[in-house]
Amino acid sequence: MAYILFWGSFFCIIFVYAGYPLVISLLALFCAKKNRADDGFTPSITMFVAAYNEEKIIESKIKNMLALDYPKDRLECYILVDESTDKTEEIVARYAADGIRMWVQRPRQGKMSALNAMVPQARGDIVVFSDANSMYKPDALRKLARHFRDEKIGLVCGELRLIDAASMIAVGENFYWRYEKFLKKKESALRQLLVVNGSIYAIRKKLFTAVDPALADDFVIPLRVAAAGYDLIYEPAAINEEKSTETGGDEFRRKVRIISQGLRASFTLWGEIVRGSPLRFFSFLSHKFLRWFVFLFSLVLAASNFLLSGDGFYRMILFAQAAFYAAALAGMLLDKYKMRVKLLFIPYYFCLLNLASARALWNVLFGRSQAMWEKAESTR
Repeated sequence: MAYILFWGSFFCIIFVYAGYPLVISLLALFCAKKNRADDGFTPSITMFVAAYNEEKIIESKIKNMLALDYPKDRLECYILVDESTDKTEEIVARYAADGIRMWVQRPRQGKMSALNAMVPQARGDIVVFSDANSMYKPDALRKLARHFRDEKIGLVCGELRLIDAASMIAVGENFYWRYEKFLKKKESALRQLLVVNGSIYAIRKKLFTAVDPALADDFVIPLRVAAAGYDLIYEPAAINEEKSTETGGDEFRRKVRIISQGLRASFTLWGEIVRGSPLRFFSFLSHKFLRWFVFLFSLVLAASNFLLSGDGFYRMILFAQAAFYAAALAGMLLDKYKMRVKLLFIPYYFCLLNLASARALWNVLFGRSQAMWEKAESTR
């Protein structure tokens, strides 16, 4: 039994991180679909930014929105203020004459509740979702909009670039995003993008339906767009820049919230996921669901490896595992003292992600919900 557990958990981990990328790359190579983008196509757009206590960054975001290279008569900009207790409302109000609209949600109910209330009021045919700390390149909206000339395209996701990556955790996060970007490109080639960057994506307004505030919009909305028969793609030229998290604590809490919402959405919408296309279901299992349980595979791998350690080969593997986790611990300790060793950032970030998955599963199983967005202060 120990042999079965060891090799079963080993191959599950390898498949999640290497097998799926290989399979999706081969599918993209032989089954890619052409995109028919039109650079001159400028549909009407409504851009939504949800904000709670964002006085540090909201003015920079507004100026960024006003500097976007998109026809002003075809762009509507909303700041959705979630009953802030700082000067966010006061700052946004100053830009009313510049065309920045403000809607205040009272009492505070979270980002998704605000979007559920206001997206139906949008005048644009296309709705773009952004965050207060997300700074778009001037041509980002044009790069997103050009794909909607194709009536089959229902959603377009832009590119998230992390800046000021000085800490160990930021280096790990950047590595993770490069890996995600690779997968997005392959899934997009098949027009089957699985998940999106919540800070920069656009959908046809007619495809928006209210989302449970306890679930993640960047998980649920792509699922529903695909279920409606539309294609989903990734546009790496539509660039959004955000400051990286600087501390392990901030990144851990951010990942716990994201994964908790993803798990809750998966369990809630499992029937819809299963009824989707076989390719999309395969991508969901491989790209997301199994990855959330790598912490369990890792525990089984370590435990079964210990039981088999009487054999020289398995003893060597056990030592390798011990060295990997020791490197992760060293990375965490060095990061606290702002010491950066590139060799350690992969094991450190791998362990942080999987600990966050374990905590997220605990939260979901025991009913701990977090519908309210709690920002990472180090990203502001």
